[in-house]
Amino acid sequence: MRIQRIAIGLVAALALSGVTSPGVAVAAPATPAGPNSDVISSPAQLSPDVARTVTGTGADARQRALTTYWSPERMKAAKPDTEIPSVKAALAKRDRVQGSAKSITGPQGPSGSVAPAAPAATPKASASTDDSSDVGTQAYYPNYPVGHPVARTSGKVFFTLNGLNYVCSGTIVNTEGKSSVWTAAHCLTGGGVFASNWIFVPNYSNGVAPYGQWSAIQLWATTAFFNNNNDFANDVGSAVIGRVNGWRICDYLGGQGIGWNYPIGQYVYAFGYPQAAPFNGQLLTAENGPTYNGGGGTIYMVNYMTGGSSGGGWLMQFDGNWGYLNGHNDFKYNALPQYMYSPYYGNQVANLFNTVRSISA
Repeated sequence: MRIQRIAIGLVAALALSGVTSPGVAVAAPATPAGPNSDVISSPAQLSPDVARTVTGTGADARQRALTTYWSPERMKAAKPDTEIPSVKAALAKRDRVQGSAKSITGPQGPSGSVAPAAPAATPKASASTDDSSDVGTQAYYPNYPVGHPVARTSGKVFFTLNGLNYVCSGTIVNTEGKSSVWTAAHCLTGGGVFASNWIFVPNYSNGVAPYGQWSAIQLWATTAFFNNNNDFANDVGSAVIGRVNGWRICDYLGGQGIGWNYPIGQYVYAFGYPQAAPFNGQLLTAENGPTYNGGGGTIYMVNYMTGGSSGGGWLMQFDGNWGYLNGHNDFKYNALPQYMYSPYYGNQVANLFNTVRSISA
């Protein structure tokens, strides 16, 4: 794999199917997932201002309204997730008390994994992108061409929470339902409510979305994080994505694998779209190195990414194209900006994954 360590840093309107009506609620109702009280979910909703722009009914009408709302200009103006009030408060508290004696860091049972999956056919991009920048940091651009497996399974997450627009990162993960994007729970929920206007833009680059916008139809998080935004050990979530032109997202673009209850110390490649200074969120960014025990149910790695990269995947057993998600960009301590922390992928990841794995758009 050739990686260049350098400086860091038109949405295609495609029809979405799989949603039967345009939602209008700002704070979507959250419901535990049947007998599995460890996870909680909500239908993906539109904010009232976006719902008012819907003309017609059904999935296509909903998608048109979202595509119009998430213009390239509004995407660039979205705030990094570190500006979410509940996240800022939680990070300030975590700076004062590092770690938690209640959370185990390390395998909590037998390891498990699901392999990555290539797409069913070669996906077609609607535009090319230019991966150039003049911003300098220790992070680097992998400079993957449009359609590279990592580029098209990584993307930017855009959402509205309490009336403001935010941005995170995410990764398509292979499931039986072929409809899952994995990210941090705080990119799905905050302050006891779920986000609205939630979309995933794979292979985003410099304002271009070569594979269009993919809208969520369900949002999932751990109940522990939903009830306590200070619980970064459980800050994991997943969005179920609706179909575009009849395609499920993993069938069309492929999906990375995922693993849980593996020993700490895996060598991982981290990907994301950092938007807080000194970055601008316009290009996929990478870091790589081993993971370490962060205490309190967390792990960390040397990683200079910033806000906006949250939810971007850490791939172990990475072969240059495919790997196994075994962490994600999640939070930092202000005194340790060189380190990025992730929840340790243990039983909470297994519970969430096994709940959403069979759901299909």
